[in-house]
Amino acid sequence: MSLPSTMDYTKILPIAAGNPRAMRRTFLPVNGQSFTAAGNNIIRIELSADQFWDAKHSYLKFKVTLANAAMVTFGIENGGLHAFIRRLRVEQAGSILYDVNRYDKLLSAILLPCQSNLQTQADRSITEQGRYGNDGNAGNLNNPEAAAATSGAFISGVQNQDDQFAVNAEFTLCAPLVVSLFSQDKLVPLQLLSSSPLTIELELAPAGDVGVTAMNAMTDYTISDIAYVAQLVDVSPEVDNQVRMIQELSGGAIVLNCTDYTHFNGNINANAAGIQAINVPARRKSIKSLLFVGASQQFGGGAGQALQRAVYNTSSGGHMNLIDYQVKVGSIMHPATPIRCNFNVGGDINTRAEAFEELTKCFMPVNNAIGLGGLSRVNFAVVDGQSGTMGAAGAAPTYCPLGVDMEAFQRTAIEAGLDTSARSTPITLLLNTAGGMGNSINIDAYVSYDALYYVDASGVISVSH
Repeated sequence: MSLPSTMDYTKILPIAAGNPRAMRRTFLPVNGQSFTAAGNNIIRIELSADQFWDAKHSYLKFKVTLANAAMVTFGIENGGLHAFIRRLRVEQAGSILYDVNRYDKLLSAILLPCQSNLQTQADRSITEQGRYGNDGNAGNLNNPEAAAATSGAFISGVQNQDDQFAVNAEFTLCAPLVVSLFSQDKLVPLQLLSSSPLTIELELAPAGDVGVTAMNAMTDYTISDIAYVAQLVDVSPEVDNQVRMIQELSGGAIVLNCTDYTHFNGNINANAAGIQAINVPARRKSIKSLLFVGASQQFGGGAGQALQRAVYNTSSGGHMNLIDYQVKVGSIMHPATPIRCNFNVGGDINTRAEAFEELTKCFMPVNNAIGLGGLSRVNFAVVDGQSGTMGAAGAAPTYCPLGVDMEAFQRTAIEAGLDTSARSTPITLLLNTAGGMGNSINIDAYVSYDALYYVDASGVISVSH
């Protein structure tokens, strides 16, 4: 039951806020100043303050220096800053609150293609060196393309060239982290955490996954000048006391609700045909959607390594010659009728509509006038996902995120998502492939779910999912 504002004493009047003051503060790594992909590749940043933390107005920044010995020019991945983060963890006092592996793949291959529009790409061309309306040749990042290419820079645009940055170049990237506590709306009361700060842990991605290079493969890169630039909000002591009173009235804990992701990995053997079962053992109370992307990782050494350095393998995805797919939860199929793809060899490329509509439902209503990010017939499900068909320097991106909206299959109207936790219900992603794939295909699957973070009176954060 919702109380009227005249009876809800947990609400704070704007006049009582005591002129809240926003301030900018930078948090630096606590375990070093310089990090490399092939060496010290774990960055730890502690957040501790006597103010509220406004996560939606905070961002991460760092400088990238290309490896001196490689003598290569470089083009950055579609994921920009996010492509350099292999794994993202949030901890407090040694307790892991959030942990997502392949954060780089989640952003580069799924979330950014599905949620970025033309203006977003324009902004990211400044903050993350993405391609937008520039010819991209010989590092001419500000040289416009001819004619009307700028207006279609993301819809039908191409990837960065492999000479976007010169040998031994340095460049700075800035971007907000976009999952878990970093994307929820409420201010996080850092002043209630006592002596146990929040810790952001970033694991760097391998050099071969962050972009493309010319002539030789890049073996390493260096990250320095790292800072989490946080916006803090300072309020009067009266407001702080009011928050602590709300904490007591709420059973001793303040609750923050977030959307989190967890990663699972599977594999389809080369030339496999028929039903391919990918185990997704997610035990969550409120699963929102299951998102996945498939692409070969058969690069190896020698000529294979030369192939990897020439393609944007982190953002690339392929249709895998899928005939259809669905999700099995326990003994029940979701949806009851498989989602038809007909991507198999000889199939019509214009049969992508049903799979695209089901992907759209994972992010927004299908009648949304804005549409689903920057995906189009030019870049969605246009290749099979083998190494040789991935998006290359100066070519169109090859995206193929797919998904199932799991909220549509909740048992009761009061549930917010599908519950697989109560009975440890197994989840299996069933991919019906037509074969004909010479490479084995790696499946990166992500379960999106609701999570509740509780800040108790002792300053300890616990999470329920």
